[in-house]
Amino acid sequence: MLERSKPLPIAIRVNLTPGGGQFDDNSYRIRRTFKAVSRALRNSDRAKEITLRTGPSERLPKAFEDIRPTSSQLEYLALCGYGDNIRSTVFDVPSTIFAQCLFPLKTLILERCKVVPSDLTRHCAHLTHLELRSVPSFNIGDLVAIFRLASPTLQSIILDSIPIPRGVFERVPHTSFPRLSVLNFSAPSGDSHAHNVFFLLHFMTIPFTATLILGFLILGPTWHIPAPIIPALGRHFSGGDPVRSLIIFQTNIHKRRGLRMQGWTRPTLPRFFYPEDAPSPAVDVHWICEEAEDGSSLERILTDLISVGPLHAVQTLTIARVSVLSVTVMDALLLTLPSLREVCIHGSASLRALCGLEPNGGPGTRPSPLIRLRELQILTIYEASFRDGGTQGVDLHALCNCLDQLSARGHGTIELIVCYSDAWRQDMEELAKHSRHFLWDGSINGTTGVPQMDAPSSNCVS
Repeated sequence: MLERSKPLPIAIRVNLTPGGGQFDDNSYRIRRTFKAVSRALRNSDRAKEITLRTGPSERLPKAFEDIRPTSSQLEYLALCGYGDNIRSTVFDVPSTIFAQCLFPLKTLILERCKVVPSDLTRHCAHLTHLELRSVPSFNIGDLVAIFRLASPTLQSIILDSIPIPRGVFERVPHTSFPRLSVLNFSAPSGDSHAHNVFFLLHFMTIPFTATLILGFLILGPTWHIPAPIIPALGRHFSGGDPVRSLIIFQTNIHKRRGLRMQGWTRPTLPRFFYPEDAPSPAVDVHWICEEAEDGSSLERILTDLISVGPLHAVQTLTIARVSVLSVTVMDALLLTLPSLREVCIHGSASLRALCGLEPNGGPGTRPSPLIRLRELQILTIYEASFRDGGTQGVDLHALCNCLDQLSARGHGTIELIVCYSDAWRQDMEELAKHSRHFLWDGSINGTTGVPQMDAPSSNCVS
């Protein structure tokens, strides 16, 4: 096929070690795979794409030796290692690959491999996509050199767990990226050197139309957030289209607790919490805690989010499954969101904070934060608990009291939706008395407690 297709361009895509970590490097299947791939790589002057995925193998150096084109039309290069240890380097990329001729690369993807950074720079003048995952040996200067050369064309940058040594960064030149649409920096594994990648934000001008994705571990007992992150978020929020929708929820990455915040410029999102069904957010930030701590640590993370601002245009807020949330933090959050029209909360912690109760259900020391939402039109509550040992609990009474206060203050008619909560028919009929538009959608107690629509005057719809 290679002989008969000359001189047409080819694409080489292969997993050199099929079977994951359970392969035999000397098996006939592996030897045959490497032999066929080596034959193709010897025609690498015709290759527009080379994608090699591999586990550790003694046959790799020989395969790399076959990539020695005298001329090149290579636009897509992906060298990806995999194995048992997700952070270990699987193979070294020989410098001879990059020494023969100039690659007109548009996409460069390196994962869990070691490469000499200076070998790459001259091949990156036309890059549109740069992706480095767990690739050692880079420093700030190496990355900035690639950025400066490729800045007119780069559209997406992904740097994940790149261990960068500490150093002096003040003299690094500033770079603008006029075509950048996605910037993704992640350091979720707890390596302080990997955290240093965020210092690149000091030297980058990111278009306000770009999607900004940041994922990082908060290191140590002081819960230190990498310094450039909050200013970068502030500039991004204030410079582009106003963020109109927020989802805040607790996450678990590598069994660490934290919070994830997603912001959209769209006016509304679905009233339910399924982020995979939502459009891509303009901002997606993961805070991950190094150790299991009490809820106050997560609240401090949320307080940092509140300080980013401005979020005055946000119309839709979802707080999903945050296990501990105080009235103080909820009040501070809603104070920055004066234009809220839709609020969706999941769980008792968020409901209690919204209604002015302490996490243990006791009365708070300040009015309900819900009262300050003068533009509120829709309140949706998931996974609440309105029962305490078979009797109506404080959460139900606090919610009824808030609804009465909203009505008394002339906040307008609010649509109340209660979904999949621990509630009885009597609880829902009680809530219906405090809201002119009320929907009970699903009950964890089955259908026996669903209100019956016998009386035409009932406000409760199931």
